Amino acid sequence: MHVGDQSGAALIVVLMLLIIITLLGLASMRGAIMQERMAANTISRSLAFQAAEAGLRQAEVIARDGSLSFPASGCSAGLCAMTAPGNAPVWKADSFWSSDKIRVGEVVGKGDAAITPRFVIEDFGTSVNGGGISDSIDMSKAVPSTTEQSVYRITAYAATPNGAEVIVQSLYHR
Repeated sequence: MHVGDQSGAALIVVLMLLIIITLLGLASMRGAIMQERMAANTISRSLAFQAAEAGLRQAEVIARDGSLSFPASGCSAGLCAMTAPGNAPVWKADSFWSSDKIRVGEVVGKGDAAITPRFVIEDFGTSVNGGGISDSIDMSKAVPSTTEQSVYRITAYAATPNGAEVIVQSLYHR
């Protein structure tokens, strides 16, 4: 074989292999970047969930310790009147959590991870607790109770700077 007889087949094969290896490298980089984004989003959602839970606990302390004065209708300073049957709860509106109708909780986290939870306490009226009170494990000795209790629905919201949003709720009896 002489140098002049070659038609460049080796060059074409090497270029094809280089293109295949480059495409494999790009695909693996794309997968790694996607996994990194998913991990970051999971962490962000977890931080928002923890902040919302902290806001929920702060609201439960207020409901337990404070004398709550609910407005006749609507919401004011984190306290909401009972929603009329058939109406959507006020906290479902997109603009609600940035309004002055909510109560802002204590900051959770530090620095870039600091999140401020927001919460509302809704009046759900009263209920009669008829389950019974017992001072022993033996439920056959339970004393019937007709104690009237106030019922509140507490809704807490937290959002991270990169867009993860979490809403948690609890029913609180006092």
